[in-house]
Amino acid sequence: MGLSRADFEPIQQQMRLGHGDAAAALVTPDMLRLGMVGTAVSLIPRLEHLVDLGARHLSFGPPLGPDLFEAIDALGRQVLPQYSNRLARAREAMERQGIDLLYLSPGANAQYLSGWRRGRPHFGNVNYPGGWIQGLFVGLHHPPVLAVPRMVADFDLDPATSTTLEVRVLPDRGDPHTFLDSMLSEFEPRVGAIGVENRAWSEQVLGLRQVRPDVELRLASEVIAPLRMVKEVEELRAMETCAAIVDQAMNDIIGFLQPDSGQTELDVAYEIDRLMVKHGADGSSFVTNVWQMGPDEERALAMKASRRPLTRGNSLSFDFGSTLDGYCYDFGRSVYLGEPPDEYRRVHALVMQAAQVGIEALQDGQRTAEDVDALARQVITDGGHGEWFRHRLGHGIGLDVHEPPYLDRGDRRRLVRGMCFTVEPSVFIPGRLGARTEDVVVVGGDEGGRLLTRYRRDLQVVA
Repeated sequence: MGLSRADFEPIQQQMRLGHGDAAAALVTPDMLRLGMVGTAVSLIPRLEHLVDLGARHLSFGPPLGPDLFEAIDALGRQVLPQYSNRLARAREAMERQGIDLLYLSPGANAQYLSGWRRGRPHFGNVNYPGGWIQGLFVGLHHPPVLAVPRMVADFDLDPATSTTLEVRVLPDRGDPHTFLDSMLSEFEPRVGAIGVENRAWSEQVLGLRQVRPDVELRLASEVIAPLRMVKEVEELRAMETCAAIVDQAMNDIIGFLQPDSGQTELDVAYEIDRLMVKHGADGSSFVTNVWQMGPDEERALAMKASRRPLTRGNSLSFDFGSTLDGYCYDFGRSVYLGEPPDEYRRVHALVMQAAQVGIEALQDGQRTAEDVDALARQVITDGGHGEWFRHRLGHGIGLDVHEPPYLDRGDRRRLVRGMCFTVEPSVFIPGRLGARTEDVVVVGGDEGGRLLTRYRRDLQVVA
């Protein structure tokens, strides 16, 4: 369907009055056709911030001027995720696999297909009347529909989401089962198999069983996980910006460290979280971990950031990541507090050598995920510390911190250009030392993987 200027100029004028010229410029034929004007408006502060941050790989193209339509169409194509293309690919996969409908709880899959963003993670259990009904319905032909309880619609739903998606609201005293039955009827007559999230609420699954007892329930990951494995250009840009944020945070935190002063691991962890937000992150992608290992640190590996004071003679390991627009990063290093002994220097060098082997092995079509794990692991085994490399080499990363594929024994999926992995070998010897490194790496060609992190990789000593 074609759109003329007469179709969108009134909306553009309204946007100009409410949000200014930048917002008006984001109203284009393509944006209206995709129903993404709200998403465009939500990007305005992000675009301004990225300019301030000086994101390394983001180019804004031609300046805004009289011929604003062509300029902003180009901007939209460059920055905004291509949800229509993702939906088309998801529906093709649904057809192939005999899945008629996806019912996606709040999470990465729903954001990937629609832009509906999750709230920030927390430990609280927030409940609203009929809260389990929350989800994105994606059918084979019907436009995606978002179902939410009234409290979510009024207090939690991003205004951009209500602009870009059809939204159905469950009233406070509404019957969620009747509501769900009505939602499903919109996608009939073909609702024989429904794909739900791997970690869907049991209430949601039982509700489906109650209103559609004959429906076949499948995992939505069968459809969406393969699509998410290879990152699009826009996704890589978001993750490159996350990398720039953690690079800067790590650079700043080194100057913050004060061993033997009473400063604790928790002091450092909370400062890292503050620095990531200062440098542009929406928050941390998981609980920031900072922990010491050394001769006087007999502690379980499960114990991370604590109230223990930083002490010279220990290694200090970092594991943290930023989030931006729903995309995650994961980063790590180990530094030494005081003058490191020769043993620590050797082990640190061994870990960095294993990481380099893993990075270089991330080649398009050449190996499976478990092959790469084995190559890097052999370096540490040959160095005499194989028993202390006690986890997989790495994991996929994107809208989730951990997502498939996994650089681990048993994952025989072949690597493809554009996949993103952490590469994170380590040697942790309780009561002696800890050395780790972690970077996000994009699978490349014959040259191997491309590092997104630019932070230094040599041994840093904090005097």
